[in-house]
Amino acid sequence: MVKNLTQIYTQELKRSSNRFFQDFQEKLEADKVKTWLKDAFSKMESAKDPQSLQEALYHWNEVNAHIHTHFSLIELAFQCKTESKEIEAEERRLKEEVEPICEEHNAKIREFLLASPFLNELKEKLGYPYFALLKNQQDAFHPDNISLETQLNQVMSDYTKLVGQACLEMDGKTYPISHYKKFSSSPDPKLRQKSFLSYSSWYLGRRDQFENIYDRALELRQQMGKNLGHENFISLGYQKMSRLDYGPEEVAALRDQIAEVLVPVVKKIRDWQAKSLDTPQVKVEDGDYFPDWKLGDLKIPIKEQPQTAYKVYQKISPKLAEHFRHMMEANLIELEARQGKAPGAFCTDFSDYRVPFVFLNSVGEATDVTTMLHECGHAFQAWESRGIDLLELRWPGLEACEVHSMSMEFLAFPYYNEFFSEEDAEKFRKRHFADSLIIMPYIALVDEFQHAIYAGKAQGAEGRALLWEQLEKKYMPGVDFSSQPDWQRQRWVRQLHIFRAPFYYIDYAIAQIGAWQLWALSEKDHAQAMESYLKLCQLGGTLPLKDFFKVGGLKLPFEKGM
Repeated sequence: MVKNLTQIYTQELKRSSNRFFQDFQEKLEADKVKTWLKDAFSKMESAKDPQSLQEALYHWNEVNAHIHTHFSLIELAFQCKTESKEIEAEERRLKEEVEPICEEHNAKIREFLLASPFLNELKEKLGYPYFALLKNQQDAFHPDNISLETQLNQVMSDYTKLVGQACLEMDGKTYPISHYKKFSSSPDPKLRQKSFLSYSSWYLGRRDQFENIYDRALELRQQMGKNLGHENFISLGYQKMSRLDYGPEEVAALRDQIAEVLVPVVKKIRDWQAKSLDTPQVKVEDGDYFPDWKLGDLKIPIKEQPQTAYKVYQKISPKLAEHFRHMMEANLIELEARQGKAPGAFCTDFSDYRVPFVFLNSVGEATDVTTMLHECGHAFQAWESRGIDLLELRWPGLEACEVHSMSMEFLAFPYYNEFFSEEDAEKFRKRHFADSLIIMPYIALVDEFQHAIYAGKAQGAEGRALLWEQLEKKYMPGVDFSSQPDWQRQRWVRQLHIFRAPFYYIDYAIAQIGAWQLWALSEKDHAQAMESYLKLCQLGGTLPLKDFFKVGGLKLPFEKGM
């Protein structure tokens, strides 16, 4: 069954033409992987000149592409069917039996490459950034952490299963948790309150389970950092994010600017919203509803969202439209929300085939539009940089990835009337821009929360609750939590990035500042903005963040006054 499920995603695809590795397998076995990686190392050891070492490196790269493809397919299948015991078992097998072998042997290969007498010649041919990324990976490796990573993967599997069960109970009906936005933006205040209480109660009712999962993950990550000689996980977390040219100090400076500049702006928006709601403050259950921007239904059904998006991309860029057409034809979009499917949205890729895959949870609500645009921005970058052979360079760091996705939300502004009536399209543009401002302090909150936790400034469940409450008041003034007071102390448990990807969330703020700049440029000169956008997509991961922003003609988020 697992094989059949993964074939669903690849039956329309053709593998890339490999030069060095063709031993493709239907199922990834540990012994095979060990043989492949040992063979890759042997080829490197026997290389007598830069050219033969480079060929051995490309052989290793193609081996890892095949391994990566298997992991992507199974992880995607598990996200689509979290209740499947067979898929869960296969994901666990890969992470417990195969991933440790990859970690061990890839570390050995990296160590050999970085010590090679031909290193300088390879740097000249393949570029410095590739080897900087390899060194960063090697610096983040410790053999004792292999077993800890295996344990962490199991903890994250438990997390995926738990959130895959998330649901709303509304008037005797059960909905996937992804439907919450559909109710939270309703003009009916009773419906907003009822859906909020159901949504928040689902998470609060499982607080102990979430806390237990987080405690286990926290302990494992902290030990990994200590095994590498760090005081805690923070330095290792930044290494795992491939942040080569900035660190916690720059991120703290960005948080300070958000607190200084954007928190007062968002407070004004919330005050205006409260006035339109005729309440002293915005109640937490009303946070997604703006009376002046009340929308009708989307003018298209869920199943027509991709075809409508295709019309939009044809107007934005024929080149991007062609990429999206390929995705529709090859069934590379998982569209509708359903029970048993993990919440959220993401873009992954299948390295053997050099294609992206977009995972969505569309429910027929306005935010479906921006979510699809966002994830397809990631996919367009993958299409544009698919010609880059080296895996490490096909995708940039996550903060740069988010520039591609968040920019696409704004570059599509003139064409929102494909999804909405003309009147609603204009309302939604205003609403979307307001949301892009409102989210920034929340992003800073999540980031400061995580830094404080890993720095040991808040201990245990109660320490985390107190810290979150303090940061809510710092970054999110103007919101009334009286209908569910515990939510002000506990709503961090619904933020998957805190569990799955520590320190990732600030990437959205970094990227948002880049996306606003591309949007401003597009308002003056669409052609120039698209030229910059495509140039950034084509870079893949060939440049660290600061150089990436420079090539796009963008100012850095860390600059004072930004």
